[in-house]
Amino acid sequence: MTQIGLRARLLLTSTLVLGLGLGLTAWVLDRSFTASVVAGAQEQMKLLIYGLLGAAEDAEGTLAFPQAPLEPRLQQPQSGLYATVTDGAGAVIWRSPSLAFARRPADPHDAANDARLTPGTFRFRETDTRFEMSYRVIWETAGDRTFTFHLTALQRPYRAAIASFRRTLMLGLIGVAAALMAAQVFAVAWGLRPVAEMARRIQAVETGEQSRMGDAYPPELVGLARNIDRFIDHEVSSRDRYRRAMDDLAHSLKTPLAVLRNALAGTPSGSEPLLREQLDRMESAVTHQLSRALAARPVVLAGRAELASVVARLRNALRTAYAQKDVDIELRIAPDLMVRCDERDLMEMLGNLLENAFKYCARRVLVEASGGAMVRLTIDDDGPGVPSELRRDVLARGARADTAQPGQGIGLAVVAELAASYGGSVTLEAAPLGGARAVLDLPGAPT
Repeated sequence: MTQIGLRARLLLTSTLVLGLGLGLTAWVLDRSFTASVVAGAQEQMKLLIYGLLGAAEDAEGTLAFPQAPLEPRLQQPQSGLYATVTDGAGAVIWRSPSLAFARRPADPHDAANDARLTPGTFRFRETDTRFEMSYRVIWETAGDRTFTFHLTALQRPYRAAIASFRRTLMLGLIGVAAALMAAQVFAVAWGLRPVAEMARRIQAVETGEQSRMGDAYPPELVGLARNIDRFIDHEVSSRDRYRRAMDDLAHSLKTPLAVLRNALAGTPSGSEPLLREQLDRMESAVTHQLSRALAARPVVLAGRAELASVVARLRNALRTAYAQKDVDIELRIAPDLMVRCDERDLMEMLGNLLENAFKYCARRVLVEASGGAMVRLTIDDDGPGVPSELRRDVLARGARADTAQPGQGIGLAVVAELAASYGGSVTLEAAPLGGARAVLDLPGAPT
C-alpha cells in the first residue's frame, strides 16, 4: 500500500479542517442573518400595527381610519404589504388601500383563531411566501368591543436580501479560502523544508555524494541528525574493521595451508590424496567463511565507483594473466557511468565475472553497460556456455558447472551475495556470442 507523504498529509488534513471550519462558519452566518431578517420583519410589523392602533378612531361602536396610514406601502397597490381589521365576529371593517385594485392574498385571519387570541398579545406566523401577524385588542370607547389587527407582508423582498447576503458570503468565503489555502501551502512548504533537506542529505549520503548529515537543522531534528552521523561513523568503522580482520585472518590461514600443501611432496604416496583432500576442504571452508563475513552483511552506506575505470583495470590485469589465450575483449561502457557500490566490492564482483569469461571463452569477450536507476552490466563470451538447467545452481555456494578447472565453486556465490547486499542481483543467460552471459544489476549513482 502506497504511503501518503508528510506534505500531502498536512495539506489534506488542513484542507479538510479549513473546509469544515468555513462551511460551519457559512452555516452559522446564514442562519444568523436569516433569523435577524425574520426578527427585523417581525419588529417592523409590530411597529406598523402600533401605528394602525394610533391612527384608529372610535366611530359609533366601530373603528374608522380617517387619516392615511404611516407606512406608504399600505397606500400603494400590490406593494406586498397588506392590512385588515376585523371585529369580534370576524367581519372585516377596514382594509388597507394596498389591497385595492389588486389580487388580494388569502385572508390572513380566521375567526376561530382570532377568538382564541388573547387580547394584548401578538401572533406571528411564517408561511412559504408570507409573514403574518395578528394583534387583538379590547376597545373601551367602543363599548369594550374586541378588534383584531392583521398585517401580511410578502417574503419576496426579505428573501431577496437573504439571497444577496448568501451570494456575498459565498464569494467572500471563496476568497478567504483561496487566500488561506495559499498561505497554508506556503506554511507547509516552509515548515517541512528542514525535513526535505534532511531527506535530501540522507539520499546524498546513501549515494556517496557526501559523508555526513551536518547539524544545520531546527532543534527538533538536531538530535536525529547527530544520531545518523554517529551511525554513519559506526558503519564506516565497522566496515573497515571487518576488512582488516578478514585480511589478517586470510593471511594468517593461507600461509600455513600453503606450507602444508608444499610439504605434501615429501609424504608417502598413499597418504597424499587424503591429505590434499583435507587441505582442499580446509581452504574451501576458510574462503567460504571469509567471503560470507564480507558479503552477507547488509550495506547501508555505500560509496560511488566509476564502472568503466574498474572494468578497464580488470581487463588489463586479466590480459596479462591469460596472455596465452590472446582474448579479444570489447568494452561498451560510458565513461561517466557510476554505480552506488564500494569500489573494492565492485572489483570483487567484476573480477569473478570477468575471470570466468576469460577462463571459458574461446577468443572473444564483450562487456556492455546501460545506466538508469539501476545500472545493468552484461559480460558475454563465446565459450561453451552454461546449460540452462545449471544456471541457477552455479550461483549457489560450492556448485560448479565445470569440475575440470581448479577452484572451490564459490566465486559466483560471492558475486550474488555482494550484489544482493547492495540491492542488486546477478543472473546467467545465453549470450548472443554463443557462450554465457552474466547480467549484473547494481544501483546507479548520480554523475
